[in-house]
Amino acid sequence: MHTVSVFPLREGCDKPIRDFFVTPKLSPIIIEKDGSRTKTNRTIEQYKDIFYSDKTLNRLFIQGDPGTGKSTFLIKLALDWCEAVSSHNPNCVSTFSDVDTLRDFRFLFHISLRDAIGQREVIEMVKTQIIDLIYTGYERIKAFKLLQQIMKKETCIVTMDGLNEWADHLNKYTVPLIANCHTKCVSLVTTRPWKMMDERIKDSDIERLIEIEGITDSEEFTKHIILSLQTGTDRTHNEFKAYVNKHQLRRFLTLPWLQVLLVNVWMNNSDFKGSLCEINCILLDLLFKKANAKKGYFTIGHSIQCLSNTSFIKERVDIFDALANAAFQFTFSSKTSLAFSERELMNYLTVEQLQFCLHAGVLTRRCSVGISAQESQFSFIHETVQEFLAAYHIANSKQELSDFFPTETKYNVLEMSQTVIYLCGLDCKKANELLNRLTDVEFLENINRGLSVYVHGYVDLEHLMTLQTDDYTKIKDVKSKHTRMAKDAHFLVALSVLFQRMFISCCIEAKASGQKEICLNCRDFTFSKYVSNADSNALKELLIFNKSNVRSLILETNVLQTGEILTVLQHSKRYLKRVTTKVTPEINTELHQMLIQELHCTGKINVPSFSCVLPSLSQLKYLKIEDSRFSEDIVLPDTIQNISLLKCTCTELFLRRLLMRLASLKHDTYCDLFEIDTDCKTHLFQSELLLKDMTNILLHVKLGKTDLYGLFNGTSIGKLALSTAGDLSLASEILHTLNKLTKLCLRGTYTGRCDLRLPASLQCILLQEVECSAEWLCSFVITLSSLDHPVECLLVDVVLHHSEATRGDDSDIYLSGLRSEILSRDLCNIEILVKNFSMELFEILRDSSIGILDLRTADCVSLASEILHTLNKLTKLYLSGTYTGRCDLRLPASLQCIFLQEVECSAEWLCSLLITLSSLDHRVECVLWDVVLHHSEATRGDDSDIYLSGLRFEILSRDLCNIEILVKNFSMELFEILRDSSIGILDLRTADCVSLASEILHTFNKLTNLYLRGTYTGRCDLRLPASLQCILLQEVECSAEWLCSLLITLSSLDHPVQCELRDVVLQPSEATRGDDSDLYLSGLRSEILSRDMSNIKISVVNCSIELFEILRDSSIGILYLRTADCVSLASEILHTLNKLTELYLWGTFTGRCDLRLPASLQCIILQEVECSAEWLCSFVITLSSLDHPVQCELRDVVLQPSEATRGDDSDIYLSGLRSEILSRDMSNIKISVENFSIELFEILRDSSIGILGLTTADCVSLVSEILHTLNKLTNLYLLGSFTGRCDLRLPASLQCISLQKGECSAEWLCSLLITMSSLDHPVQCELGDVVLQPCEEAHGDDTHIHVSDLRSEILSRDLSNIEIFLKNFSMGLLKIVSGSSVGSVNVTVCDEHTLSLVTQSELLMLKEFRLKGIYSTEFKYTFPVSLQFLILEEVSCSSDWLYALLIHLSTLGHSVRLFLHKFVVSNTQSPGEIDSKLPALRCADLSSVKLEVMKDCPGLYESLPTMNISSLNMTQIDNADMLSQTLPRLIHLEHLRICLHNYHMDMRMPKSIKYVFVIFKTLSPSSLRHFVQNMLTTNHTVHCKVLFRVEEKEDEYTKIKEEYCEQELLEVQLFEVVDKRHSVGGGWAARTLSATADDADDEYDKHLLRREGEFVDTKPWVHYCKIRMNILCSDNSFGAR
Repeated sequence: MHTVSVFPLREGCDKPIRDFFVTPKLSPIIIEKDGSRTKTNRTIEQYKDIFYSDKTLNRLFIQGDPGTGKSTFLIKLALDWCEAVSSHNPNCVSTFSDVDTLRDFRFLFHISLRDAIGQREVIEMVKTQIIDLIYTGYERIKAFKLLQQIMKKETCIVTMDGLNEWADHLNKYTVPLIANCHTKCVSLVTTRPWKMMDERIKDSDIERLIEIEGITDSEEFTKHIILSLQTGTDRTHNEFKAYVNKHQLRRFLTLPWLQVLLVNVWMNNSDFKGSLCEINCILLDLLFKKANAKKGYFTIGHSIQCLSNTSFIKERVDIFDALANAAFQFTFSSKTSLAFSERELMNYLTVEQLQFCLHAGVLTRRCSVGISAQESQFSFIHETVQEFLAAYHIANSKQELSDFFPTETKYNVLEMSQTVIYLCGLDCKKANELLNRLTDVEFLENINRGLSVYVHGYVDLEHLMTLQTDDYTKIKDVKSKHTRMAKDAHFLVALSVLFQRMFISCCIEAKASGQKEICLNCRDFTFSKYVSNADSNALKELLIFNKSNVRSLILETNVLQTGEILTVLQHSKRYLKRVTTKVTPEINTELHQMLIQELHCTGKINVPSFSCVLPSLSQLKYLKIEDSRFSEDIVLPDTIQNISLLKCTCTELFLRRLLMRLASLKHDTYCDLFEIDTDCKTHLFQSELLLKDMTNILLHVKLGKTDLYGLFNGTSIGKLALSTAGDLSLASEILHTLNKLTKLCLRGTYTGRCDLRLPASLQCILLQEVECSAEWLCSFVITLSSLDHPVECLLVDVVLHHSEATRGDDSDIYLSGLRSEILSRDLCNIEILVKNFSMELFEILRDSSIGILDLRTADCVSLASEILHTLNKLTKLYLSGTYTGRCDLRLPASLQCIFLQEVECSAEWLCSLLITLSSLDHRVECVLWDVVLHHSEATRGDDSDIYLSGLRFEILSRDLCNIEILVKNFSMELFEILRDSSIGILDLRTADCVSLASEILHTFNKLTNLYLRGTYTGRCDLRLPASLQCILLQEVECSAEWLCSLLITLSSLDHPVQCELRDVVLQPSEATRGDDSDLYLSGLRSEILSRDMSNIKISVVNCSIELFEILRDSSIGILYLRTADCVSLASEILHTLNKLTELYLWGTFTGRCDLRLPASLQCIILQEVECSAEWLCSFVITLSSLDHPVQCELRDVVLQPSEATRGDDSDIYLSGLRSEILSRDMSNIKISVENFSIELFEILRDSSIGILGLTTADCVSLVSEILHTLNKLTNLYLLGSFTGRCDLRLPASLQCISLQKGECSAEWLCSLLITMSSLDHPVQCELGDVVLQPCEEAHGDDTHIHVSDLRSEILSRDLSNIEIFLKNFSMGLLKIVSGSSVGSVNVTVCDEHTLSLVTQSELLMLKEFRLKGIYSTEFKYTFPVSLQFLILEEVSCSSDWLYALLIHLSTLGHSVRLFLHKFVVSNTQSPGEIDSKLPALRCADLSSVKLEVMKDCPGLYESLPTMNISSLNMTQIDNADMLSQTLPRLIHLEHLRICLHNYHMDMRMPKSIKYVFVIFKTLSPSSLRHFVQNMLTTNHTVHCKVLFRVEEKEDEYTKIKEEYCEQELLEVQLFEVVDKRHSVGGGWAARTLSATADDADDEYDKHLLRREGEFVDTKPWVHYCKIRMNILCSDNSFGAR
């Protein structure tokens, strides 16, 4: 590789590179903070300037046009490295003098990316291109292992030549991959400039960017080439120079490749005129000659003019045309390629033609490097030759351009620019047609936007200097939704500059090629100072040709005369949108009534004359004026959006009227005042400005003066931008007076303490390109914290420098004090956004209480990671950037939301982030917004997959239920990461996301909530996880077919699920199905009707009648209607919902309520409702028509007056409704009220409602006026806080008053009991979660006297009708009733201490007692003899404690029910200890104790045989085998009532049994026979009852009935099969287990039926069998039970 070709006409003619190498011109390019790139004027002259900065650089790029010497430089670098690390060759001349710098690198590997097609990893490329060529067999393997170690441990240079000729076949990576572990490898990549414009190459990936612009000494290089190409000295350099000057070919000396070609052309005596097309034809002609082509000439005037002077192409034009076709296909096909296989090439060339091309050198062939290569690779001699031939194919073809370039395909015209330039030289008319086809509306709009940005001055043109000579630039499509506006603006402007540059090159080529008419349609013309004279002349020529259709005319130079400008203005009067020009009197006149939108006046203008023109510019949006004086106002058109004044002199009158004019506009406006000289000596008319609303103005000031800021004092400016620290200093005096200011933007340098007084209205402050001290920033943050509302603080490109050194040691102390003050401040309201910052900022924020942090780059995240976990009030974290490796963020415990926006990350990073989030012990939202997931670093090899697999396994082992994941614009890889995980909530924002997630949705076994958005058609094929509890459709458009199938899918879930429909638009079914669509939809509707949807809760917001038609006649159980419109639409089908039990309403309702409610309704809730009294009255009347109990909850209901439009008739009508209410029986209605008004209760006055719930003390206060009139009221429920004396007047019908939750004073409770004692019938008083508070201190000593009097009155009253239920034990409550005549008290206690207090109190009326807790000590309590019912709920006790309890209950002298609910008994004694106590236990008579067990436990079965119980009820039996073993041992058991799933055991009864009642969920005929057979083994008469569901044919049971009726030992009293499956009416209650009871069932039987039906077997009993029989004994007749 020490030689390179110096003779394009003969590929094999190469020379040692040292013979003609000339130092290249290398210029560093600076990547600015806004993403723009500025080429410096500095030239690199040392290797250290390439490889080093403050540290060794790892990622270096060299860009340059074709033929500038990129490849040659890399070869020379490799040779210099060889010299540096080996013995010096005294004759060797290195590129740079510091060749020893290269000794820092132990190895250098050179890769040709053109030969690496299909490969992705650098290490594989080195293996293929170097190792495989040197070694074979096992040696290759050893060498490759050594290579891996070298690249991991040694400093290496990896040079990669031709990035533009390489592409990742998976389209994931833009640069070949170097492993993360190869940290000592330095990559040096060469490429064409268009490749560096690829947005996927991040700025952070480019540590140094260098442009190669050719060589430093063109003349010396030419001399070397001439000498190398001849043996004698017959040709001299001076002769060549004369040839170049004669033919004006100097511009071809700018690039080494063109120099070599030009010297070759000159030395072959060819006549060359300066056209790129011509030089390609000359080159190809000479190559054809080399292949022994015959001479032949094209006719004079040939359509392709550059072929006219060729001599050897004509006779082989078939090959030329075939080559052109191949070039076109390889350039413009979907798979663009510079290298192609023989198989691909043979689609266009014959074998003979291919051999000719190889012999000529037009095509080159390279053997595919590597042991697995199957065939050679071919390419054109140079990429530009391929592009020229592609252009020739287009020019020479008779086909329409539409055949080549269909309009539906999207093209990148700048990527195709060189071909377009060649086409201009071949056929300018066709080139223009091609340009019109390639540039779509979006591209042209981007050009328009870029020019607008340029005219506004948002991008410095110096940043675009490098684009002025780049003909090969490629820019990806610039979307309108770029995140970083600065970079977006840069790309848009670059797009417009490059597009114009292409037109200029097209024009120059067309002229040089002799095109007679240069008909290029161009609309935008920018004559900047950076455009060369030659280019300006070409652009001027284009302007004159397009003078009647100019959109943009930007004149920054004097290239056009005034007359020429006027010509353009006149001819394009209707089309010009933006103009930059000096405004002469003639131009000023011509501007009148033009449709210009953007106008930049350079130089001084005549203000009075210009002011006359301005009002006529009816579409003007942007106006910029320089170097002018304004004394009075100018009349701006209403369309103005931005006015910019630069270096102008303005009077106070002018500025005031300007601001007032802008404020009068109805849209937001921008006003730039840059370097304004003000003449504001007085503010006489300041009051006018103060009265004007200026919140629509964004004022931008740069280098303003004191008088200017004085003008703004006290005004209502909405937004203010200050460009320098001096501006802020002057503005600080008036800043706090701007009481409508919402946004403040600052630039400049700041030190000392920030003493800004910010207005209270401020919502956002932006620091952009600011340098400040830590002291200033600290005090700035402290100032922000003083605002009492949320404020956004944006820190963009802020540089933090050290505190002022002048303070010495005091500075650190002072700064420490500021840090302490920050920590003491509440910063929760501050949202901080950071872009391009330093570690010092984050140290300032350490341990602070900021609430929201937005980190816009990966570097910011890396810096912040050190302190992130210390932000203990941080609730939201926003991240942007690119992330790889493992996520090592330590998140604060306070975090509630993490937002990834426009993030690129590896699967490894995302997995570890989710694992980190799972460690938080509360709900956290993870938003994935435009996240691109790329593969794990391939450089890890096989270990990568193993590592990622480990992370996936860890995700599966973690509990992710608390993570809510929101996804928009993501990939399948994300959802594969989540497969089988335990995420709890998933929010999918697009239909594409739903489609991707559908593959793994069913695997989320902990998913409870699913949120969907987007558009859906066809059948819904979602497979929902069984854990789903809620699905929310928000802003969804879907077909009726999709929604129907979704509901069917939901109905398959066997538990309640909520379906929320918010803003769902129902579209018609797909028209493509024709008539079949209706049939198919009808089938879905039928399937809905056949499904049980009672488990589905449907919530509707903003829907259509079509939705409710889908629900018609369905069996949905619960319906939420969130608006009055929804209620109105649903009213048509509401009565058809025959399984609807709950209905929730929201909205505003007037008129009469015309709802037709379904008979199944059990509860209706009005939540956040406004309604008229008329509507509410008719609503209550409607409820009264239901013939079963119904609950009506009124939550936050506002009652409006009746409609005024009815006049006097309104009161008459309402009175009629009131009368109808009084005539109705409303005893079935339970009304619950929360936050209501006296008007409601007046509606209820004298009505017959049966149950009333009042959830606040205010409601109780309001209802007290009418409570006594409710003469059918039986139950009253109260919540709230009550003090003072209870003055409620209770209705005589009241049976129960319940204080469910709240607080009350002893005084209030005493007076309530006294009031209740006046009722002459039994009444219950339930005290739930009630806290008894001491009496009000305001009463002083009188309080105790008053309460004492009330206690005395209680003792004197007859309270025997009152039954008190205490849910939570309170000694204060017991003291109130202690010693009184209360009929009964039911108490719940939860520990042994409380139990001791209760049993020691004088509660002689205690009838019901509830125990909770753990009881392990000795039972030593004495219950009052009044006790009738004892409940042990959630109790754990020892067997000894239970034995003692049973014995004590048996001593009370009457029957006592003992109910065990969620009960655990532990046996801590040995069998010997139990046996020693058995005699005493068996002597105890427990016949009075009725034992009832809700759920069995093993310990209970161990204890039961030791007890002489005679009655046992068991509901939920999980240990049937233990029961069957225990029953025969219960020798005193007489009555047994149990519930079993089925009969799969051998049930033997004890000899003492007299009565058996068994409920089976199912019992087959054979099992029934087996059960009865076992019962017949008893030796005495037993009364037996059996109840079971019938799930088999009734005929079998009929046969059994007949058999039993004939048996002598069976006395069948009842054998009935009940079938209610087809019965109508009766409601749900008639189908429960309790409904099977009849008069033959005693109270204990009914207890069993109720408990089993309510808590265990809740399914309907609609087909069952009930049997009652006496099992007779042969020596016994049946007697009474």
